[in-house]
Amino acid sequence: MKEYPKIKAGIVGFGRMGEIYLKEIMKSPLWEIRAICDIDPEALQIASRQAPAGTLLTENEMDIFGSQDIDVVILSTLADARKDHLFKAVEYAKHVITEKPIGASIEEENAVLEMVKNSEILVTVNLPLRNAWYHKVIKEFIDSGQIGDLAIIRVCHMTPGLAPGEGHWAEGPLFHDCGLHYVDIARWYAQSEFKTWNAQGIKMWNYQEPWWLQVHGTFENGIVFDVTQGHVYGQLAKDLTHNGYVDLIGTKGIARMSHNYITATVELHGVSKTQVVKKPFGDKNLDILLHLFARSLTEGRRDPSLPKVEDAAIASAYAWKFLESAAGNEMPVRGDLETLEEIKERRNNKRIGYGLLRKKKIIE
Repeated sequence: MKEYPKIKAGIVGFGRMGEIYLKEIMKSPLWEIRAICDIDPEALQIASRQAPAGTLLTENEMDIFGSQDIDVVILSTLADARKDHLFKAVEYAKHVITEKPIGASIEEENAVLEMVKNSEILVTVNLPLRNAWYHKVIKEFIDSGQIGDLAIIRVCHMTPGLAPGEGHWAEGPLFHDCGLHYVDIARWYAQSEFKTWNAQGIKMWNYQEPWWLQVHGTFENGIVFDVTQGHVYGQLAKDLTHNGYVDLIGTKGIARMSHNYITATVELHGVSKTQVVKKPFGDKNLDILLHLFARSLTEGRRDPSLPKVEDAAIASAYAWKFLESAAGNEMPVRGDLETLEEIKERRNNKRIGYGLLRKKKIIE
């Protein structure tokens, strides 16, 4: 097997996702971390405990963008910084792996698309569902003809996760921050663009934005869909649980997946084959993303399964459209702000919940 030099990376933004990127880079034989940037001294203090000796820790992003020793910049900052950072990456010829969305507004995302498409750098966006083993198994089963013509796509993701007011502001409302992943995977399965839609939301706990939203509609090729997403699933229940699945219904058979965040179970019911596959869930799948990106760089051609900037921008635009649709319908209010405060207190002080944010205070 041909060997290549390790790819040298710098991370801009050392929050929750920055930590996950660092851990995966340190496990990979293809990558080497050279620098970490964050404007928060406490974040850099945490990084100092995790990064290899010799890693540059800096509050100045130009120490990364301007370095001749760094090949790839990983952007795990908030969305309101990504447009400027992606423009700098083009200016300083740095390849990029970025979190979504690629800007804080549709206008910013369109500007990034124009800038990137006219550059020579390789850019991908972390859309982890596209790299999930279970979606690939299901897609191969569908492509084999086992379920006939794909007709209905159903996606659901409901957890007692990120509470209102916790770290989603720059990425937009919840259905844009988290929901665009499920919008994207529905489009990935359909291999078509959205044609019609109608959405319904609800303002849980009297919060100003919908914390649950369901949208249904059609794709241009005639496939119908529904996407349900919300972090509303029993936040104060004694024992936390969730409900996450995809359900692909064809004219002859079906394929579906469910998971418990530990194990994913795929059930395939085709015209000549029935199969159940259980494997580890995989979560963010950053190991796969880093491997695909490294291979694309070293071989000089983009791996076709590597998510494109356009994919993230399209999913973002439709997530905004679905939110607009929900805003045009009556949006009920259930619950009160007192309950929301109880949820936040449980998540922050008792550390009970899904997707808990890193506590600000460093614990020795």
